[in-house]
Amino acid sequence: MKNRTHWAAVLAALSATALVLTACSSSPGSTVNAPSGKTEQKTEQVKVAVLAPGSLQWLHAIAEARGFYADHGVSVQSIQVQNSSGLVQAVASGSADAGIALGDNVISAVDQGADVTITGALFQRAALRLYGAPGITKVSQLNGAPVTAGAVQGGTFDLLVYFLKKGGVDTSTITPVAIPNSSDRVVAMENGQVKGGLLIPPFDTLAERKGATLLATYDDFYVQTPSIVNRTWAKAHPDAARGFTQGLQDAAKWIAQKDNKAAAVDILAKYASVDKDAAGAAYDFLVGSKIFSPDLSVPEKGLTNIIAVSGRDVKNFEPKKYVDTQYLK
Repeated sequence: MKNRTHWAAVLAALSATALVLTACSSSPGSTVNAPSGKTEQKTEQVKVAVLAPGSLQWLHAIAEARGFYADHGVSVQSIQVQNSSGLVQAVASGSADAGIALGDNVISAVDQGADVTITGALFQRAALRLYGAPGITKVSQLNGAPVTAGAVQGGTFDLLVYFLKKGGVDTSTITPVAIPNSSDRVVAMENGQVKGGLLIPPFDTLAERKGATLLATYDDFYVQTPSIVNRTWAKAHPDAARGFTQGLQDAAKWIAQKDNKAAAVDILAKYASVDKDAAGAAYDFLVGSKIFSPDLSVPEKGLTNIIAVSGRDVKNFEPKKYVDTQYLK
């Protein structure tokens, strides 16, 4: 079992890839102006590790833009990390207080003794879907082809292998290519670097415009994107941990309301630097297909299915080991 010293050492090697995106001007414990009709309150700053701007962090962008974090007494310093593994390591080592990661990385980290826990599920179902590059219309055509799932191992790659096997591909013949960012995968598919890959909204729409074809989806529960906190930090700052989690929870409830679609689309378009048509298609899929957890609750089956998709035995898997629900409302 790896200890926290291991996680800190690994983070040091990855820290050069981290880029501070936004730093809120309020310092921990400062007083800020509250929304109209509300009294001023003390705020705690939370360092939140995030991946590249996109729909995985949509609720985070909403919580900032709509003031939901502030409603719960926290201000956020967003830190962009290159990949989910590095993000989990940043939270585990205490370099970040909280984050929005990929579920498989969190499970692996907890199994290795990392000081992290899941506080909620942003995506309760898989938003990643398998697309074929222009000219690829069937999964079986990916036999012997270069393909990408972001990483070349772990849960996201496991999901790709799952799709390929179901489609009749001999996965020993494929060439995995690591391309962490969905927007870069779109370019790689267009220029022929890869023949297929997993894409997430709104970048799947951009790929379709360039001739890509949807090949496969995973329709059961799958906690693709949970919110996480450093457990030691959360015990010392329970109000801040609740504020972070409940700010996202309010964002999940807000985006589910149809009257908020236009505002939600505007937020994603600006946050991910895509046009409103692509952001609107992302909304229709993610909200219409109930990809978002409606209240950030974590379906246990969604964690178990991560293990099942990887081909591992789920008999002794205990979902409760990875989740701490005390920070939800």
